[in-house]
Amino acid sequence: MILFFAKGKCDSDKFVRYCYSHYRNIMTSLGNELPETVEIIREEGAKPRFDTEDAHFNLSHSHGVMLVGISYAPIGVDVEKVRPIDFKKFDFIDAEDEQDFFEKWTERESYLKFTGEGLNGFRKEIPADAHFEHFDVFDGYHACICAEPQSIRAYELDINAIE
Repeated sequence: MILFFAKGKCDSDKFVRYCYSHYRNIMTSLGNELPETVEIIREEGAKPRFDTEDAHFNLSHSHGVMLVGISYAPIGVDVEKVRPIDFKKFDFIDAEDEQDFFEKWTERESYLKFTGEGLNGFRKEIPADAHFEHFDVFDGYHACICAEPQSIRAYELDINAIE
């Protein structure tokens, strides 16, 4: 799995395609063949996907930070700016402080994005066998990835390089 982070804003589809081109270059250098280009397919009631089964992606953004995860298997990602929150509004998340809250929040959201269930299931319990990887990205941001266990590479990209 490869994660791409960037500060700033740009068109989400352009960012995903830009990340895919980097992913493809990395995977090709490791001997894996992937299509040169991909289309992003959107169907009602389903999470966006590539038009190939050889690569899966998921996108998240929060307060000027973007994150894309790309993998050979299904993936869910979430990034959040750690900030003050009203704990009473989210009493279904037992958290000690804001950092703990956003670690649990990103787990929940990345899991729902992994399964494709969407935010309708936000209050449901997360299965004990769900696999998460946590990252503190950029100062004051937390990210979580839900996917099957696999090696991870992470890259920071310059958003200004995207055309």
